[in-house]
Amino acid sequence: MKLKLVIITFFLFSCSISLLAQDITELKPKDYLDFQLPPISVLYENAKASPILSYYEKKKQANKSLMDSEKKRWLNFIKLVTNYQYGIIGNNTTFSDTNTPIFYQYSGNKQSWYNFGVSVAIPLDDLFDRKNKVRKQRMDMEATEFEKEKWYDEQKIRIATMYSLAMRDLALIRIKSEALLFTEAQLKLSEDDFINGKISVQDLGRQKSAYTTAASEYEVTKADLNSSLLQLEILAKTKIISK
Repeated sequence: MKLKLVIITFFLFSCSISLLAQDITELKPKDYLDFQLPPISVLYENAKASPILSYYEKKKQANKSLMDSEKKRWLNFIKLVTNYQYGIIGNNTTFSDTNTPIFYQYSGNKQSWYNFGVSVAIPLDDLFDRKNKVRKQRMDMEATEFEKEKWYDEQKIRIATMYSLAMRDLALIRIKSEALLFTEAQLKLSEDDFINGKISVQDLGRQKSAYTTAASEYEVTKADLNSSLLQLEILAKTKIISK
């Protein structure tokens, strides 16, 4: 009986080794049976929160500001001229003749001058090249919008690819989970039968081998699924398992 207990203890210890490492999801085999991915449309929409799209949007706004400034550059050709002066004009006179002694006379008055005008100076190269500069700024803005849409389309393709892998791995993990739960239950029954002398150690070993194979396949599929889900989280800016 002691030998049987030692063998069972060894089997239980070796079975638990592969399950000691905890994944960030903390999901058990039975949890995967009801696990659901969010709709791919939600992932597409959430991907718009990427800082790359914000960068392209800011770049497009900067191009638009440059285009608007270029359209208003004609105002640089026109200059307003104003002038204002204020002062007192004085006049000194001296008069004399044979019958009149010399006398001096001073007269003065305050005066103000206002001057307002407009000057126009048009560099011919700027005048004839202005339309091209505006067109270039508009094309830069459109090119930025195209880059933004191109990146978003490529991101959706990456999301769709990883989503398909996750769906495949999710289907596999459900199969592997059911197989693991079944072999685990069978192993427990075999342990009881071994203790009660109903089966031999070879029979218990075969059941242990089946459980080990199921557990190994489950862990491999689980790692693949978690990798796909974590990459989806990064691509789509959506929490799926790392909560």
